[in-house]
Amino acid sequence: MIEHRTPSVIRLPFHLPVQQQVIYESFDDLDDILDKPYVASSMFLEWFKCNQNYPEARTLTYVEFPTKFVWKADKRYWKPRKKGFSIDRIHAVSPSLGEAYYLRILLNKVKVPTTFAQIRTVNSVEYPTFRDACYACGLLDDDNEYVEAIVEASFTGTGYYLRSLFCTLLMSESMSRREFVWETTWTYLSDDILYKQRIVLKHPGLELNEEQLKNLTFFEIEKFLLRNNSTLKKFSTMPFPNQDSISFVNNLLLSEELAYDNVMLAQEFEQLFSSFTDEQHSVYEEIIEAVDKNKGGEFFVYGYGGTGKTYLWKTLCTSIRSQGKIVLSIASSGIASLLLSGGRTAHSRFHIPINLVEDSFCYIKPDSDLAYLLRETSLIIWDEAPMVVTSPKF
Repeated sequence: MIEHRTPSVIRLPFHLPVQQQVIYESFDDLDDILDKPYVASSMFLEWFKCNQNYPEARTLTYVEFPTKFVWKADKRYWKPRKKGFSIDRIHAVSPSLGEAYYLRILLNKVKVPTTFAQIRTVNSVEYPTFRDACYACGLLDDDNEYVEAIVEASFTGTGYYLRSLFCTLLMSESMSRREFVWETTWTYLSDDILYKQRIVLKHPGLELNEEQLKNLTFFEIEKFLLRNNSTLKKFSTMPFPNQDSISFVNNLLLSEELAYDNVMLAQEFEQLFSSFTDEQHSVYEEIIEAVDKNKGGEFFVYGYGGTGKTYLWKTLCTSIRSQGKIVLSIASSGIASLLLSGGRTAHSRFHIPINLVEDSFCYIKPDSDLAYLLRETSLIIWDEAPMVVTSPKF
């Protein structure tokens, strides 16, 4: 047992802005708690005041402060030390606590601050976070060694192995800039994601954009972390997988409608649009305005065979699909559907019964892939619509 220690050791507390710890009992009155002296002042906040009032304080960091000043707990202020000295120690902080960890690093280096903003200021530049200030001071590594490790492992390792390596680095709390390592290496971490998705959906021609690939990769990383009693939510700078987006990617109907080459469609649209007649141009502009402004509406285009209706449908499809939006091209007969880009019959797309009776309806579950597709659709082109004599009930 240690009964006496010379010199004494002071544990220096600190806290983030508006995050000062307050201890109280469940039966305490809130107003009484807020009136207590220790709520209005703390060792850390009083250090700011000393830097304003004492020239000697401005030569000391927070860690060095107790060597020249003594804390008067009864009156809640620092007083210049007249004799003796003390060893100080700042409370330990885990890197997983984020900004508190980086604030602790700065308190070992920064002198003369009177506000939290001044702690984040380096060379007259105020940084938005304590972590950014640490990098500006050169107190943190750039994590390039972890990037190089993942790149080197990609020569022989699978995507699954690389993701497990990244998760191991996350859980070890060894990376200072996790999001930097992620953004630099995500293409390696997502190496097999598209291949696996094509197998799952049985769609060899499936294409995913960058956002979808990243989201699926996050989902795989999250599954690995959960198996190891962790989660991406513990790492504040790391994004979290979007469940709606994952459901979106796993929807085969949506994937088929979004698997178009937007660049090629945009070029095709320019060629088609340049050959429009005045009538076609007028109809096109009215429909596109309703789609772009999400106004909704029904448009009935009538014309004899050979007047360019199918040409108009094709131009509308290429225009809207080139923007990454969904157009459903349907027809009331199988032969007519073959003339449409990505055409399907109305009966197959909307589950319309072949033999319509008075109480016929389209059975589409609200949470089904088809229902989700319909909600995401910007335009439905229905060729030969009058051939469906009885309107189905959805």
